[in-house]
Amino acid sequence: MSIDLNIEDGSKSANPEFKPSTPAEKKPFLEKLSTKDIARVFADEDSTFIKDKRVLVVPIGFPQAGKSLLLSSLLYYARVGDEKDSIPMPFKSNVINQWPFDKGRIAMDEMIRSFKKKKELYAGTQKGTLDLIGIDIHPVKNLPYLPVAFLDLAGEDIKGIKTSEGSAFTDKINAVFNGIKLDGSPVVFLLITPFDPARKDNESSKDAHAREDALHYDFLNFMDMEQSQLVQNAKFFVVVSQWDKNTDKNLDVETFIREKRASIYQYVKNSKVVWGEYSIGKLLETEMEDEKGNKYIDQELQRINYEYPSRFWKKLYQICTNKNLDQKSFWEKIFG
Repeated sequence: MSIDLNIEDGSKSANPEFKPSTPAEKKPFLEKLSTKDIARVFADEDSTFIKDKRVLVVPIGFPQAGKSLLLSSLLYYARVGDEKDSIPMPFKSNVINQWPFDKGRIAMDEMIRSFKKKKELYAGTQKGTLDLIGIDIHPVKNLPYLPVAFLDLAGEDIKGIKTSEGSAFTDKINAVFNGIKLDGSPVVFLLITPFDPARKDNESSKDAHAREDALHYDFLNFMDMEQSQLVQNAKFFVVVSQWDKNTDKNLDVETFIREKRASIYQYVKNSKVVWGEYSIGKLLETEMEDEKGNKYIDQELQRINYEYPSRFWKKLYQICTNKNLDQKSFWEKIFG
């Protein structure tokens, strides 16, 4: 009996029916797709937005409003929770890695990494970004799970709706909205406005508040005119960031919005709207100067706030499911 030790030529196979498998072609990131293909991601019958009824959350914040920091805080809490366990986590989360959430997962990991280091806060979202971050929320109690997706957009791109900036979103952002509205998929617009807007040169505090209000009005007006079908099915979550700067204990967030963001208040007060305040924690701010002599504010996160992200996730779950993460069971009500 002999054993053949000859090695077959690489171009042939001992089994004529054998076909070596080829790795699946990697799909391009969402922002690299054509507008038609972007719309399909949200409109196809097999899309998670249709099949799983995934809620699309769109944070809207203009440059220096703290949108990226707020989103980092929310995602950090969803993945890490309260490190001090002072506020028990009401849910567990699964982050989606697969396309079209792959680039969003990379961005989320970077947000969490920089947020945890505290001194390297996540930079503002770059212009042209279209990151989709998918998270499944599984309540600790016997309640339905909530599939959500955050669409991270750059404030500079959102600012494009202003008349002086061209009066239009990028085509790719509009493609997302065109896809999501096809079957009336659930959408939550998270309007983020700072308690103390950054001022431009020679700009008063009153002028800065008026400018921030005008930017959000332009966004809401554009959506009402160009995407009215989407707006009709949408919910609005108006959040005032930097709430730790508020020194007036008698000031509530709705009063602040009514007085400082009058256009926003008038536009959404009769809609499905939730008001809320938010603080990522204690920030140490230092005025710095770069090599060219340009002044900027350096920020270091000194203490992480866990209460605000906990309250936000509970409220988001409630407005999306009409159920309360804190609701007590029959026996808890009796013995609680």
